[in-house]
Amino acid sequence: MYSLLFALSLLADIKGVVVDPMGMPVPQAQVSCNGKAATTDDTGTFTVPGVESCELTAEKAGFAKQTVAAKEGQENKIALVLASSSEEVLVTATGAPVALEEAGVSASIVTATDLQVRNVNRVQDVLRDVPGLTIVQTGSGGGTTSVFMRGGDADSTVVLMDGIPMNDPGGTLNNLIGMSSSGLDHIEVVRGPESALYGAEAASGVIQMFTKHGDPEAKMPHGMLQYERGTFSTDHWTAGLNGGAFGRFDYSLTADQFRTSGQFLNNTFRNTTGTANIGYQIADNTSIRALFREFDSFTGTPGLTGYGAFNLDGRSNDRDTMAGLRFDDVRSSFYSHRATFSYHRLSNLSRDETRESYQVAALTRTEPGPVPSVYFVSLATPSTVPDPGTNLLVRTVNTSPFGASLRITDRMIGNYQGNITHKGGTFVGKYDYERQSGNISGRDVFRHNNGVSLYEQYSWIGRIFASGGARIEHSDVYGWRFAPRGSITFLLPTNTYLRASLGRSIKQPGLLEIFGLTATFVGNPNLKPATTNSFELGLTREWFNRRVRTEAAYFRNQYSDLIQFLSGAPGTWQNVARARSRGLEVSGTVKVTSTLSARAAYTKLNSRVLGSATASDIGLALVRRPENSGTFSIQYAPKRWTAIFGARFMGNSRDNTSTLGINRISAYNVGYMSVTWQANRYLAPYLAINNMFNEQYQQVSGYASWDRNATGGIRVTW
Repeated sequence: MYSLLFALSLLADIKGVVVDPMGMPVPQAQVSCNGKAATTDDTGTFTVPGVESCELTAEKAGFAKQTVAAKEGQENKIALVLASSSEEVLVTATGAPVALEEAGVSASIVTATDLQVRNVNRVQDVLRDVPGLTIVQTGSGGGTTSVFMRGGDADSTVVLMDGIPMNDPGGTLNNLIGMSSSGLDHIEVVRGPESALYGAEAASGVIQMFTKHGDPEAKMPHGMLQYERGTFSTDHWTAGLNGGAFGRFDYSLTADQFRTSGQFLNNTFRNTTGTANIGYQIADNTSIRALFREFDSFTGTPGLTGYGAFNLDGRSNDRDTMAGLRFDDVRSSFYSHRATFSYHRLSNLSRDETRESYQVAALTRTEPGPVPSVYFVSLATPSTVPDPGTNLLVRTVNTSPFGASLRITDRMIGNYQGNITHKGGTFVGKYDYERQSGNISGRDVFRHNNGVSLYEQYSWIGRIFASGGARIEHSDVYGWRFAPRGSITFLLPTNTYLRASLGRSIKQPGLLEIFGLTATFVGNPNLKPATTNSFELGLTREWFNRRVRTEAAYFRNQYSDLIQFLSGAPGTWQNVARARSRGLEVSGTVKVTSTLSARAAYTKLNSRVLGSATASDIGLALVRRPENSGTFSIQYAPKRWTAIFGARFMGNSRDNTSTLGINRISAYNVGYMSVTWQANRYLAPYLAINNMFNEQYQQVSGYASWDRNATGGIRVTW
């Protein structure tokens, strides 16, 4: 009997046809089924003998590999789609995995390899090389760091960690300086309005960090220990452990501490971070995952170090806590869904209790104009004779003690997302509930936000990719808002992608702007969200057998109902400002050889204040958004070595008028390098140098950045 069944199975054949996105036959495609292979003929047909059923795979150069369930006696048709120019997949742009070129957005992905070979501790230093982003740090060490994306305000970029917002309610990002790169797997940066998916804080774009996962199939845990020492008494260690058990349980745990005394008086910075990502596969298609990350930091705030006026007792303590529980379930090949419950809390205690007084003398340079541009040249003494073209300014600078200030904000979030996969694309439906609260002016305040997003990504014949959708959001403070977005991408000949997009985003007021109540200012409960209307046109192409990749994007953003503080007795906030930004981003990568590659990016930004309660600001550039900026790096990786040499250029920019009347930041160039030697499978010593050319520069007027500094360390992995 068994011999008969075996003989009959040998007579079974699986037959079928392979076609392209237009339905035309694909000759010479490779087909595999249960270990047996076949090749399609000129009509695209094939036969796999001796098989009754299997998972049938077809592939050919220029097409993406496709797999279908096949049986004897049925029509087995495999429709291939064109392969993406990149193997990088983006999740943040549309809420579902999509090839980078097909997402219809300007986006960058910082991989785990990028994070490791750069040997940098803080996320902000990696983001400085992303086109369209301006990272501005107030001083050095643990100084407050802001992100300006494509000319937008510092509170209009939402920062997520595994989908959980890390901003203060209202969008302010006070915790970027404490975000260590330890425990991170990769980072996705989407430039452009994303409120259609992420609500009232993604007016300029999204930065999403993804933490590392363990391996449930790992028979032994994998670990990492890293220690480094460097300039300014820098001391940094990291420890990580990841693995799994029973084929269902996985974990990734990381602890990290960075300490430095800094270059200046009262410049100490200490940051301790812990990360945990733990998952359990309940069933083949169902899993649950717990996420936790917390950092605790102490920062000395020395003040105007660039002018020699030191605040000797200013200090700040921050604690940032993120926790989440995520449930993922795949119901069928057509439907999957996810539910997430998360919590984020930021606590900041600032102190400054002593008044200090300094006499500051500086040389400045003035360029004429409707509003004269005043640049800082160098420190001086009151008796210094200025050179022609410079002016000597002598001022008395007093620090202003404020005692102690405690600020606590938190978010409680629940959301549900369902993905429907259909022929040609994916439909995403998403609901978010959020309770935002905080201690504002000594009072506990809160507000509730509800939002529904509907988003579709669709592909026609593998050459036209459309994505778009909208979000309806309701706040019990500012009411209903609507945020749509749409894009279309065309795959042209020679691996060229042309895309265009339109979108509208909103930026909700902060809790202080609504609920603040002191003797000097009062919140405005009638504030509306600021609105951003955006247009983008982009072109991506790969050259010379994909060894060179270039991308260019033109964008234009129009900002209305911007919130501005108006002085008074007391002062308050109003929707009175308007602005616009437009610019060009150009970037490229070149793979010269298997061991040598280069990257470059340049951003041209033109921004203007169109409306303001301060009439003298109208027509000026937006503060701290340079007109020209760029980065360049070369990576050389022969055998066990990896060396990176790079430089960043930041053009001059407008700044707020400081104590000395300086209202412009001078252009500067900063070089860096990193060298790693993989001595063996387990051991890798490395060296990193920042500000390699010892540039004397300020990112914010009056706040000096560190001189040349270096760290050397060793990484042990197993």
